[in-house]
Amino acid sequence: MDTVPKWFPDRKPIYDIHKTYDENFAEGPFFDAEIPKREMPPKEDWIDFLGINVASPLGVPAGPLLNSKWTTLASKLGFDIVTYKTIRTGEHPSQPAPNMVYVDTIGPIEERQINEEIPQKMNQPENMAMLAVTNSFGMPSQSEQYVLEDLSRAIGEIQEGQLLVASVVGTPRDGEDFVADFARAAALAKESGAKAIEANFSCPNVATGEGSIYTNPKTVHELCSRIVREIGDIPLLIKVGYFKDQEEMRETFVEAAKAGARGVSGINTIGMKVMDGDKPALGEGRETSGVCGEPIQKLALAYVHAAREINDTQKLGLELVGVGGITLPEHFDLFLESGADVAMSATGMMWDPFLALRWHELHQK
Repeated sequence: MDTVPKWFPDRKPIYDIHKTYDENFAEGPFFDAEIPKREMPPKEDWIDFLGINVASPLGVPAGPLLNSKWTTLASKLGFDIVTYKTIRTGEHPSQPAPNMVYVDTIGPIEERQINEEIPQKMNQPENMAMLAVTNSFGMPSQSEQYVLEDLSRAIGEIQEGQLLVASVVGTPRDGEDFVADFARAAALAKESGAKAIEANFSCPNVATGEGSIYTNPKTVHELCSRIVREIGDIPLLIKVGYFKDQEEMRETFVEAAKAGARGVSGINTIGMKVMDGDKPALGEGRETSGVCGEPIQKLALAYVHAAREINDTQKLGLELVGVGGITLPEHFDLFLESGADVAMSATGMMWDPFLALRWHELHQK
């Protein structure tokens, strides 16, 4: 591989936090560098993920890849499992700007600190190891016709040895069946040609309940069962957040597996109160937002350890995707060594799009 060039802090992140979500959607990703040539590993070294052969266990979770322009760039940058940003069955606006600001954390976030307030930080950190942000988007989505066309395009543009996962969520609406709507979102992904689907049960930045599903094992079972009936043989992942209760985590995993889910991805961001002085940093009504970046890595690794133990002890056969705080190439290995089958980076990828290529360069034989 050609030497991977430096990105952070010389260049700005490929998602511009000073622009609106709609501006980033239409104008981004903000990437103008030459991509080093990657030497793909021989096919005998590819791994099986959800029954599909992929060239490496590196990926991007639901969130940063807003449309096909973003997924295609991520695939070219060496992320072999890319997740198309969560789709709904109809148009849904983003939360207003600002959607993302830096936060001031000192060291890793401990479980006891989750309910505490943390301050906004005005300046970009000096290095990737200190990268910490909070975000609140509210899972915006485009029209059904746009999704059908753009998701199909995204799937068609990834390379051999790669997989695009379509993330879906249901939308609570008065007089409508939430479970049926979730299944319709999965059907939309299937119609677009998705080879794997992820049900997002864990967004902490919505106010209507669709983001905390993972803490209710009974609901997880009901939704997974309905979605699996809708999508048939297409493998289903579920996205979960951080569990404070290990028994609740075990029950959620068991119920998901019983209902036909094939894998679990976690964790999502850590919901915390981020403050700008005495007011919420992202505005009134968004007192809590998702903290991500390096400070959540300790909690994410603890989750992966527990997930591996539950999966093995209960003999669930789930594929485990580890997410949370991967901002340096060596962080991918921490998650893989802790029991994840696949490791994904969101914030790290936005601030250093060459992150996966750096890992590939380190692991070339």
